[in-house]
Amino acid sequence: MLKIELEYQGKILATFETDNEQISVGRNPKNDINIDNLAVSNFHAIIRKIMNTYYIEDLGSTNGTFVNEKKVGKYELLDGDEVIIGKHSLKFSNTGSDAKDLTDFDKTVILDTKKQKELLAKNG
Repeated sequence: MLKIELEYQGKILATFETDNEQISVGRNPKNDINIDNLAVSNFHAIIRKIMNTYYIEDLGSTNGTFVNEKKVGKYELLDGDEVIIGKHSLKFSNTGSDAKDLTDFDKTVILDTKKQKELLAKNG
């Protein structure tokens, strides 16, 4: 589960916890995360979940989207990242078990099938 803390001048204004596939951020009240500030575009950015990984994408905002003080167009969010939108910040943490359930892609899965055993015996 993704946890997002909306902050302004060091004070937490709101906390969002979600498993949604898409989260919109902007000044317009129709956004999932509404930031009522004129420095924020109506539809400023979008956060998308793709295969248990979250990405933030700037939607052509006037003042840009920054992750860890670097301007981004699209960026993979990592636990602890801070996004600056206007004068506000969004702090991200992945609090759920999704990360624990992911396959370890550094390891190779060992096939244990009849066909694989035949191939190994034939070429062994």
